Amino acid sequence: MTSTPGREIDCAEAIEHLYPYLDGELTAEIEGAIRRHLAVCARCSPEFELERGFLRFVEARTRLRRVPEPLRRRVFDALFTGERKPPG
Repeated sequence: MTSTPGREIDCAEAIEHLYPYLDGELTAEIEGAIRRHLAVCARCSPEFELERGFLRFVEARTRLRRVPEPLRRRVFDALFTGERKPPG
């Protein structure tokens, strides 16, 4: 019995879906395509490892200290949108 490998994706699509992939928010098909891509792509794999490590670091830090929700939201908004908002 032969299985269909599923669709393949390029680097742009893998990077576009990187955070939803890390958060487990993708369909099984896209998740599998990204997993296969990362297994063989020397360009995307290091970026994935860096982002995953960074998210784990932030998650560990926010668990150790009680961070007020508005501050946490502003930090994550700034990280994901690249915007800097003045305090207050």
